[in-house]
Amino acid sequence: MQTQNAPETAEYQQTDSELGRHLLTARGFHWIYGTSGDPYALTLRAESDDPALLTRRIREAGPLWQSTAGAWVTGRHGVAAQALADPRLALRHADLPGPQRHVFSDAWSNPQLCHIIPLDRAFLHASDADHTRWARSASAVLGGAGGVPAEGVREHAERVHREAADRTGDSFDLMADYSRPVATQAAAELLGVPAAQRERFAATCLALGVALDAALCPQPLAVTRRLTEAVEDVRALVADLVEARRAQPGDDLLSAVLRDGSAAAPAQDALAVGVLTAVVGVEVTAGLINNTLESLLARPVQWARLGEDPDLAAGAVEEALRFAPPVRLESRIAAEDLTLGGQDLPAGAQVVVHVGAANRDPEAFLAPDHFDLDRPAGQGQLSLSGPHTALFGAFARLQAETAVRTLRERRPVLTPAGAVLRRMRSPVLGGVLRFPLTTSA
Repeated sequence: MQTQNAPETAEYQQTDSELGRHLLTARGFHWIYGTSGDPYALTLRAESDDPALLTRRIREAGPLWQSTAGAWVTGRHGVAAQALADPRLALRHADLPGPQRHVFSDAWSNPQLCHIIPLDRAFLHASDADHTRWARSASAVLGGAGGVPAEGVREHAERVHREAADRTGDSFDLMADYSRPVATQAAAELLGVPAAQRERFAATCLALGVALDAALCPQPLAVTRRLTEAVEDVRALVADLVEARRAQPGDDLLSAVLRDGSAAAPAQDALAVGVLTAVVGVEVTAGLINNTLESLLARPVQWARLGEDPDLAAGAVEEALRFAPPVRLESRIAAEDLTLGGQDLPAGAQVVVHVGAANRDPEAFLAPDHFDLDRPAGQGQLSLSGPHTALFGAFARLQAETAVRTLRERRPVLTPAGAVLRRMRSPVLGGVLRFPLTTSA
């Protein structure tokens, strides 16, 4: 995989000093706002492995309230559902046609913390119309809303999960030895990445894993540089794969998008879906596997029930999406003046939905802090309802369900061997660094 030169624009030509100053300024504002006890600012500081207290405070602060960090925040299920469904709330600023990023030239008078670094090259700030088209063209392979992925994707998942489970020993790390490898292999298979390039693809996906966090929470300079380089790496790889599929179509994801995407620019649509598979699909899938297993293994009785009834796996994953969402925060920008949660918001206002808080709203869920395998389906959990996360909703569910069934069958005596260690500066994903497990009784 060859690294493609970054576009010759000012936002990609910052020196280390300029970019470092920008990141430190944003980080400084999070610290300043957090000193007042603002729960959203403290969430963005992302210094605690246990966000439960901040989650509750965000929900209890009101239906929709303005943080000192500038964003309007909700953790109430009803308002959150309205915000996520409102087409007037988009991923980008309507009056900012270029890269969605704010330089802190007037930081003290007008700090904007909604787009810390430009991730347009990763297609994370595309329009809703683009995302809708990409989802439609990819649905035959990935499965649309409420659908299921293609049979070939399911068969590959069964095989890869069995092989990964059989490779684990008496002690292993769920993230490093299972969740991330199977998620990366599944993504590589979707895209048709050649075997000779899969190791490099895996390393690139690892660097891309901070992207959703980096949009709202400044990462260290070295991590940010590696992220932007990885975006160009994966764009170059996917562009080559798209050209190959145009010459020789197959039954893979890129070929499906080339057939059913935009008539004007099918190759650009395929590039976008391919890049998002690496940037979003891998991390969301690995996170959902981790969070589901963590929730189950903390409750041995429920883990045991899965051995008696493997069909409970789907319900376990759906409950994990509610109880421990793989994407905790969804950020939107008002495209016009609007009213939400009883508040009048001007065009350009940032609205942040705390999905984790909304999914535990006692007004919407009975015993919301209880992980319940028997919770009735269709109660309205809000996870994976963002434009780019929804694209991989069915795919991530499939991989997590397969992981639960496979590990319960092949590693029935599975227990945590230590605490789950999560990444610092990961308020969006709560990204897992280490999840040690043992198969000893």
